[in-house]
Amino acid sequence: MSDPRPGGLLLELRGIRKRFGDLQVLDDVSLSIAPGEVVCVIGPSGSGKSTLLRCVNFLTPVDEGEVWFEGRRIEPPRHSSWNPFAGRPQVRELTRLRARIGMVFQHFNVFPHLTACENVMLGLTRVSGLGKAEARERARAQLERIGLLDKADEHPARLSGGQKQRLAIARALALGPTLMLFDEATSALDPELVGGVLAEMRKLAQDGMTMLVVTHEMQFAMEVADRVVFMDHGAIVEQGTPEHFRDPGNERTRAFLSAIL
Repeated sequence: MSDPRPGGLLLELRGIRKRFGDLQVLDDVSLSIAPGEVVCVIGPSGSGKSTLLRCVNFLTPVDEGEVWFEGRRIEPPRHSSWNPFAGRPQVRELTRLRARIGMVFQHFNVFPHLTACENVMLGLTRVSGLGKAEARERARAQLERIGLLDKADEHPARLSGGQKQRLAIARALALGPTLMLFDEATSALDPELVGGVLAEMRKLAQDGMTMLVVTHEMQFAMEVADRVVFMDHGAIVEQGTPEHFRDPGNERTRAFLSAIL
């Protein structure tokens, strides 16, 4: 990481490009997010939304561009040289950053062999270095916060999809992130389970959590987001307030919204 830069932004992406073979997935994407801001990213499948989040969380290395987080430029290795297991100091730095940038995936990614409480405890013991007793206490507090304390000793196989996703949220929050990423957090859920997860996300927004949310839930975006970003073919086509997206200026944006609303 290099020296801090001023500006007060929590996250800043500058000219991000990413290719997979011959496919240009991200093409000169620049985006900034202020502390406490909720930004919802919308767009058709294959537009680069999920890859953008994975670049923010350093799960996918960028080919070109800069990622700034908490006032510092982050410089993980790139291209074929990128190896999450190469170099212990680098691994420790990436682990620390991922604790500060919580991510909730579409398909939960909870550990099936661990109980709900143990899933939340894992990061607290391995990343934060807490003893088991303190980690368990904090994990149970997070589970209580999202209404899953009665499931603390259950394995994920005995949880509904909505409960698994709320567990994933608790696991990320336990590490005390300053930014939360949500990658289509409700798209794998049965319709009747979507509302519970969206309610947890609304609570986070109300509590002032900075959030970057990839979603097809337009009602949620219009109600909760400070800013909506429309992506297509790996680029940001249009962005603005939810009110702006009631009558967007770009023809491609209007066509997309007409198709999904």
